[in-house]
Amino acid sequence: MALAAVLVLSASAGAQPASSDATALAVPASGHIVITDMGKAETHIVPTPVVSSGSTTQREDLDITLPVLGIPLEGETSLTMEAHMTMVLVSATTTAQGKADHVVLHGPAGDATVSVVIDQPVQGMGGYDPADATVHIRGAGGTGMFDGVRIQADLKGAFKPAGTLYLGYPSPEAALAAIERGLAQNASLTGPQRTALLDQARQALAGAHVDLFPPEAAAGPPGQTAAPPAQAVVTSAVRRAGAQTQVVLRVIVPQGPARQPVRLVVVDADGTQYPADLGVHAPGDAVSGSASGAAPFIVLVFVNDVMVRQIGVPAPPDQP
Repeated sequence: MALAAVLVLSASAGAQPASSDATALAVPASGHIVITDMGKAETHIVPTPVVSSGSTTQREDLDITLPVLGIPLEGETSLTMEAHMTMVLVSATTTAQGKADHVVLHGPAGDATVSVVIDQPVQGMGGYDPADATVHIRGAGGTGMFDGVRIQADLKGAFKPAGTLYLGYPSPEAALAAIERGLAQNASLTGPQRTALLDQARQALAGAHVDLFPPEAAAGPPGQTAAPPAQAVVTSAVRRAGAQTQVVLRVIVPQGPARQPVRLVVVDADGTQYPADLGVHAPGDAVSGSASGAAPFIVLVFVNDVMVRQIGVPAPPDQP
């Protein structure tokens, strides 16, 4: 049996927290956000001879529509956009942000409870482009198809947010089963309606793939980098496509020497080893890579020449 070449996907720097349950189903997402009402803007300026600072707050009522795996979700919320301004002579920089917690998005296969954060860059003395905004969506569950399912997305655009949505399903098959279960729990749906929604879900799942949840930005005081972990943190997910199996993984380099080599060794069923060098990295760096081949095989992860993880990849369930 011959393994395909080990592929290095990327390597990125920066201390990142990692989840022990990082497997996600990545799906394209495109929604709509409509402002249904706006409160009066309130601005407070603190003048000084050269540098002035201030803030502006404004309440917004929003209607949110976000199809997830072909299943339409709708909800509404209110948030307060707050812009902090720093003005030097005649130039100004501004960042506006609004956050809403416990937003319930209702759908025919279940409801998702999420938080919504909108980051909007503002240029000059108030000009902004909604296309530059980022809509951050985070959720840890809900009902029906979202029961116990983690949700994460960072979508571009304030009014037509689009990008990749990450859902805590281990496979497209698991997602379809959850949708079918959620639709069955909705007594208001007719048989033909359930069939039509399941067909939409199957079409949407054709564009989905197993991946890892993106690492969250490290939390901490401004200008302070989060401490690297005491031990290397490795997260991985398995993708299958026909006879080929791919392992995608992310390694967080631990505390220790300033330059630590990271490498993989793939061992096939015959014991043949296939090494792959992921480069030399600093503590806190997030290093991503992948290995592909015909399962079963084993992936050994080494950091600073010490094996930190052994990932066993079994043969597909239907393979003798």
